[in-house]
Amino acid sequence: MINLQKRIKGVDENKKYMDTRICIREKLLTEEVKDLERTLMGDKVCRLTFPSPGVLHEMHLTITPNDGFYKGGIYHFDIKVPAEYNNVPPVVKCLTRVWHPNINEDGAICLSLLRENSLDAFGWRPTRNMTEVVHGLASLFTDLMDFDDPLNQQAAEQYQQNRNNFESKVRDYIYKYARQ
Repeated sequence: MINLQKRIKGVDENKKYMDTRICIREKLLTEEVKDLERTLMGDKVCRLTFPSPGVLHEMHLTITPNDGFYKGGIYHFDIKVPAEYNNVPPVVKCLTRVWHPNINEDGAICLSLLRENSLDAFGWRPTRNMTEVVHGLASLFTDLMDFDDPLNQQAAEQYQQNRNNFESKVRDYIYKYARQ
């Protein structure tokens, strides 16, 4: 019996299946990375690198917002693409400490398109791709901040109660954690 949940967690009784999924993932990523590199060429906000040459399923994204609250900060993300990609979304973690309603202090990210099971129409679907992921992450620092469904409740409440204090704390975090 096929058990996708076990396979997503890395438990695979059928080695041939997993080898096939990895092959599919690598083919998809080869094309998507080419498109992404073309899209990001000359982009001053997003920069994508690969820590291990030839390993496309592990990526490092750097976002340097050029306007808004987070301008002047440099934010690093670790992106891992599981073997079950494109049936499941990539796993993304923010490596930079940030005061943000949709990113908690541990680096977890609340972004609909990274949700495997989303109640809205914006969750992960097999038709999504890495370009959408990168643009979605960059948009968290501009127009996609969600104060209605926050992951970091304290940041959202502070924004709603005292926007100046929120902005001051964002600036403090940029100074302490997001300048390299």
